[in-house]
Amino acid sequence: MAAQLSIVVPCYNEVLNLPHIFAQFDELLAKHKDVEIILVDNGSTDNSAEVFEEQLKSRPEKNFKLVHVVKNLGYGFGINSGLEQATAPMLSWTHADLQTDPKDVIRAWEVYKSSTPTPVLVKGFRKNRRVSEAFFSWGMGVLSSMALGTRLTEINAQPKLFSRAFYERIKSDCPKDFSFDLYFLYHAKKQGSILEIPVFFLPRQFGEAKGGSGSSVKTRIKLIKRIFAYVFEMRKKLKHG
Repeated sequence: MAAQLSIVVPCYNEVLNLPHIFAQFDELLAKHKDVEIILVDNGSTDNSAEVFEEQLKSRPEKNFKLVHVVKNLGYGFGINSGLEQATAPMLSWTHADLQTDPKDVIRAWEVYKSSTPTPVLVKGFRKNRRVSEAFFSWGMGVLSSMALGTRLTEINAQPKLFSRAFYERIKSDCPKDFSFDLYFLYHAKKQGSILEIPVFFLPRQFGEAKGGSGSSVKTRIKLIKRIFAYVFEMRKKLKHG
């Protein structure tokens, strides 16, 4: 059966999460045969490669595909590497930390198909977060919105789902780092509308946070600096472009 939805999952040093990721997607694929899962080994330096091989060997008939990035060039580069290998007319990505349920992608897909007019992008809006983390996301959204002149909320929330046609229009200038989410939301808002679905946010059980919720204050400050540098670079391009 030809895939109708491709779900990209970027994985960087997520060796402890990998068996759980496969198990959750097994459950999803049992009900949705027209979905393909594209797992991206985004330049991992742990023994993820061995675990990927082991897990895939036991699932020869499942809709799993592995994309191996030799060197980690950034979060956005990893996602884009997966999207480039996707075959479905609908595309999405979600994180490997399992802080949101992979089945949230299916909910986003159902909202997309049932909405009139059709949104450009459907994304998660995280619930039950710690106050400090919610405030961090709110502040990042407010400052990004002010700088770019369009309202953006919960920029890094997962999942994100959109059509291949939208991706083809904007893919040529995708950033390689954590600004990837911001880039997609900005262009989605400019081309139509964004719909949000509530997602139940869970604490990370395995592995280490790479810059979002659950990461250290130092890591989050570093992430903020990178994103805002990109925000003002984008604003400059828009002003002169």
